[in-house]
Amino acid sequence: MGLLGDAVAVLDERGVLEPLGGLVRQVYRRAADRHEPELGDDAMSFGTTVWRNLTNLGKATFDGIDGVRVRVEDNSLEILCAGYVVRLYSLQAGIESIRWEGSEARLGGAVENSRDRQLAFDDEEQFPGVFSGVVPPKRHVRVAHTGDITTGEATAYLGLPRDNRDGGSPWFEVMLWFGDATTVGTPLPAVGDPAGVPGQRHDELVIPELSIESLPPSPAGGRTAGGSVGRWA
Repeated sequence: MGLLGDAVAVLDERGVLEPLGGLVRQVYRRAADRHEPELGDDAMSFGTTVWRNLTNLGKATFDGIDGVRVRVEDNSLEILCAGYVVRLYSLQAGIESIRWEGSEARLGGAVENSRDRQLAFDDEEQFPGVFSGVVPPKRHVRVAHTGDITTGEATAYLGLPRDNRDGGSPWFEVMLWFGDATTVGTPLPAVGDPAGVPGQRHDELVIPELSIESLPPSPAGGRTAGGSVGRWA
């Protein structure tokens, strides 16, 4: 069994993979059910719905589970369990086309996995290998997911990201988790760049702080026009 197999076995035993896989399938299915092009929905709205639903529902799903920590880092779901760090990213194309240098958050795990060894503390001379056997040698695990915008059928891979800025595969190991490997999904769109350089995806952009102001009453004592609160779909 390789390092990815070890990670899968541990995460499965700790009860992470089954609910996470179910959540990915559920979110894509519901996003497809709610997708209405005639009302202005497009690939961007579909991808954004998937991203935000996975983040918010994932946080709720794993909150309070013994042995599992969950948090939202850089606006994306992060699950920590048994020394592993699991993050979810949308596929733009084939599994080998994924790129990590779009942001510091994406690249960090691949860089750490690619080090020859991991240090227990900053001072390696004083504490050599204290946590060897506790912290996995390649602890960052990534779920790469996509889905069909019409049917909601989801596909997901599990892999150990690799720093491939100098070439080669973006993965040390990767495996199809569920779904059809040939499925053409609808990824989260990237922010365009005139020079063709990949930028941050919408799931990596900072959500701005919104100020809340009271609306003045209308002359008739009712609400000001345009002041109603929209429904959260």
